Amino acid sequence: MPKLLTNTDWTLIKRFGRYFIPHKKWFIISLSSIPVTTTAGIAFLWLVERIIDDYIVAGDVTGLKLYALILAGVLLLNLLFDGIYSYSFSKAGGLAIVDMRRELFGKTIRFPMSYYDKYPIGVTLSRLTSDMESISESFSAGILGLLSESIKTAALVGYLFYLNWRLTLVLLLVVPLIIIVMRYLRRKIRAAYNDSRTSLAKSMAYLQESLNGMKTIQLYNAEDEAWDKYNRHNKEYCNAQNRSNVYDSALYSIVDGITSIATALVLWYGAIQIWDYGYTIGVLIVFVTTLGRLFIPVRQFAQQISTIQRALSALEHISHLFGQNTEEEEEHIENIPAKAHFPLRDIEFNNVSFRYTPDGQDVLKNVSFRLKKGDRIALVGTTGSGKSTIIRLLTKTYTGYRGSIKINGQELRDIPLSTIREMMSLMQQDIYMFNDTIRFNISLGRKGISDKDVEKAANFVYADRFIEQLPGKYDYVVQDNGDNLSKGQAQLISFARAISGNSELIILDEATSAVDSLTEQYIQKAIENIFSARTVIAVAHRLSTIKHSDLILVLENGEIIERGDHDELVRQEGKYAHLVKAWEEKTEEKNQ
Repeated sequence: MPKLLTNTDWTLIKRFGRYFIPHKKWFIISLSSIPVTTTAGIAFLWLVERIIDDYIVAGDVTGLKLYALILAGVLLLNLLFDGIYSYSFSKAGGLAIVDMRRELFGKTIRFPMSYYDKYPIGVTLSRLTSDMESISESFSAGILGLLSESIKTAALVGYLFYLNWRLTLVLLLVVPLIIIVMRYLRRKIRAAYNDSRTSLAKSMAYLQESLNGMKTIQLYNAEDEAWDKYNRHNKEYCNAQNRSNVYDSALYSIVDGITSIATALVLWYGAIQIWDYGYTIGVLIVFVTTLGRLFIPVRQFAQQISTIQRALSALEHISHLFGQNTEEEEEHIENIPAKAHFPLRDIEFNNVSFRYTPDGQDVLKNVSFRLKKGDRIALVGTTGSGKSTIIRLLTKTYTGYRGSIKINGQELRDIPLSTIREMMSLMQQDIYMFNDTIRFNISLGRKGISDKDVEKAANFVYADRFIEQLPGKYDYVVQDNGDNLSKGQAQLISFARAISGNSELIILDEATSAVDSLTEQYIQKAIENIFSARTVIAVAHRLSTIKHSDLILVLENGEIIERGDHDELVRQEGKYAHLVKAWEEKTEEKNQ
């Protein structure tokens, strides 16, 4: 059989072969059927030769009927065990793909949040969907499904050598040519499919982005531009796909032509054998009959080499996902178990500096502050001043800071992420609502959060005021990303989501979108409740929120330039006082 798989290919196959091990019983059943079908194939050829030479040529009708019945029985046996082989292999392959999907999704949801800053969602979605489908549809059929035919081919060649070694050698003259053609075109097809998978991932990434931002595209009359950009991605994918189709068609045509040449050679040389060496006509017919069966695996390789390369290309891309570290793996924390309860006493930043890339500029520069349990700190500053970076470091979204961040005197990098997540709840400006019930959107299905906890949290942040008015109340189904809720209602649900887990530290990144006056009042009351009951770090955009803070840190270009409470900072007449004046002027304009 031509060598169509490189060492790298086999490495990929072995790496993912472990998913088939739990379902080995189906492989055993399938492999057990191969000797039966192989023997049946050889028996078929032997019976054909006997029928022609001993009964048809001799005109023995009685013996012909008996052998015809035996031949029919052999064919039925072969059909039965071929079915068993196909079903068992398909069953094993299907179960393995299910396991692979399950593990890959389980790994994906544990990637560090920084991963999703680097890679578009659509690219990851392409890996989880189209790449997995390529493997599911073609990997088993393309590689594993040819095992049976390859074994049968080897048996057939052995039998042909037994019948007539000279004629068999003539037949095998075309094999080196087939190997050369297949190996050359395999590389071309693989490269084309790699381009195809990459361009498809880009296309899906843009499609995902466009669908998420469709309202914005339509509001700004940018449909034509969006269509043009998607069309460019689509053409890139189409061109790569067409290249692979050209190579695939060329491969099949060439192999089919070589097979025809092999048939002509056998007929020509076989006729000479009959004349010169006295071989029977039955032997020649067996050879011609066997040609079709002998080249079945070769033809299948020619037909399925593109699907094999598609599967291997998909495995390469999926291998990239499997190669990504999860949050736990990125921590490199050994023998430090997560604590079920890690009561907050204090948090201390000491000369913390940070840059997002090794060759980039510092976005935080020697930041120092201390937060004690029950304190409320507000981070204030213009866009790009470093407020969000402080939050990202504290929540371990990013690591690699210089200086020291300690919680209860323990270095942050030595505290398991699960413990941090148990201690803190982060409310972001971008609030995501799932297409599920209000109840689920508050609890997120987390263990230990009962219906009573959900309702208590909603009451605490005044979300119950509007929830009780909805049809179905807490069972009201939210549309995708909260399209049937107002921005303010979604924000109140996010407050309830944070409170429901009983986190000791609430990190509040306030939304800046305008809301109706009634919801505005509820949001403000909710913030006041949170400030009175929890330890809070707020990236503040509302003056009313800032005034509630015990400590205000004013940042500029990654440095803390002012610190103190509201009254102190206003008296200093510095950056903070200027920001307060600007906020007050905006509020006056809004009220006029």
